[in-house]
Amino acid sequence: MENKTSFFDKPIWPVLFVLILSLVFVGILAVMYRASEPRIKRQQREAYEKTILSLAADSLASLSGLQAQALESDYPTSYKNHIGTLDEDSFARKAFEVKYDGTPIAYVFDVGGKGLWGTMRALVATSLDLQTLLGLNVYDQSETPGLGGRIEEEWFTSQFKGKPILDNSSPIEFEMVPEGQKEIKPQQLRQITGATITSKAVVDMIRGELAQIAKSRTEEGK
Repeated sequence: MENKTSFFDKPIWPVLFVLILSLVFVGILAVMYRASEPRIKRQQREAYEKTILSLAADSLASLSGLQAQALESDYPTSYKNHIGTLDEDSFARKAFEVKYDGTPIAYVFDVGGKGLWGTMRALVATSLDLQTLLGLNVYDQSETPGLGGRIEEEWFTSQFKGKPILDNSSPIEFEMVPEGQKEIKPQQLRQITGATITSKAVVDMIRGELAQIAKSRTEEGK
């Protein structure tokens, strides 16, 4: 008498079971991702806009008499009232114009550069003549956590505020000094301990990008 083996007892069944289970979970994850994608994109856009507003807040506060924190807390109303997106070909970079009572008072540029391990991107606020930095926020980078990754820390980015960055279209040179140095001169910046290359890469990115923006502005007579 023939001894029939059940399909579920055959060696192929565990393989098929794992395959089917994997497809089910992949399908569930795909549905969940699609369902949450609009919300993720909205949150990313809001975080990006809030960063732009934070870089412009002090300039707006000095004219409005309001606290910078109050302006930031009033997002999205304050963003809609004071920040405008410029045409992409205006400065060959993604650019935003900061206005108070309809009058331009500053720019914010989305700039990019190369770090030690990959590319990085930052938002940089400048005066209208592009000569002075008003603020910096590094929002995307792939540097070493605890070392180069510290370029996002507030103490590092805040030291750029108020620094002259261009002399007409020529980038100004900066001397990098130790992180713990208490007193620094106008043309000095503190570098992150153990991340000399990344610290300098941030400075080079800003200098190079703003010099290019200033050059294109001069050539087009903007």
